[in-house]
Amino acid sequence: MTAPLTDSVRHRLAEAGCVADPSDVYASVGARFYDDLVGPDRSEILEVLAVARRSGPEVLDLAAGTGRLTVPLLRSGARVTALDLSPDMLARLRDAVPPQAPCTFVVADMCAFDLKRAFDLIVLGATSITLLGGADRRRLYAAVRRHLAPTGSLLLSVAGSGAVAQLRVSSEREIAVETARGRAAYLQSQQVEAGGATRIVNWMPFPLPASPGPVRVLTTRLQLLDAATVNAELRDAGFAPPATIPVRTNGAVPGEGMVLLHTLAEDGGADVA
Repeated sequence: MTAPLTDSVRHRLAEAGCVADPSDVYASVGARFYDDLVGPDRSEILEVLAVARRSGPEVLDLAAGTGRLTVPLLRSGARVTALDLSPDMLARLRDAVPPQAPCTFVVADMCAFDLKRAFDLIVLGATSITLLGGADRRRLYAAVRRHLAPTGSLLLSVAGSGAVAQLRVSSEREIAVETARGRAAYLQSQQVEAGGATRIVNWMPFPLPASPGPVRVLTTRLQLLDAATVNAELRDAGFAPPATIPVRTNGAVPGEGMVLLHTLAEDGGADVA
């Protein structure tokens, strides 16, 4: 389902005499934009690989998208199952993975999958847990537990304290995105709603065209979650108290922008710290 527009984007479009052509940022042309937007970001990759090297070879990459984590995991020697709800995202990932690489592609909902096998490590990166509301997060945790090997572990990323503070404020800024056709300028607009529980994020080309007409606006709706909330949810879902791993992000103090939570099922018995 396509997320709504922010009030700022609606206002700017109306002033320019333009109309929105909204699209999900994870589907169709949005998948290409998302790949261009996040592909160069190396945040959390080194930290994820460090955990993966201490785990067994079977890795499940949830919400794998276009392969920001999948490809480095494969290069490190893991056998990866890449799962994503968007066929368009996985199609781009297929193109990025060598034909003989030990990678399995699965189109499925990360809250309701049944692969009938267990994994040494299940990864949910890029703070993708914020795509899910509370009920869906509980379904996710249950699905993960069903797919963990006896000593398998879950590794997921959430925003750090500094990032959470920024995400709780409505804002907009111009960004530059490197594409196959060169650099493109976009307006990134964020609107916090529901008393600070969720945020709508839009991206549209900027400046707007001089003549009226449709403008493609890429959209998503995300939950606002901090590490303490997810930590408590994991423990309620039957996981051991997670170890917190600070992530280095764009020169910020490690852990301010992002942290990884590393845990296993309460009856797993291994020490993941």
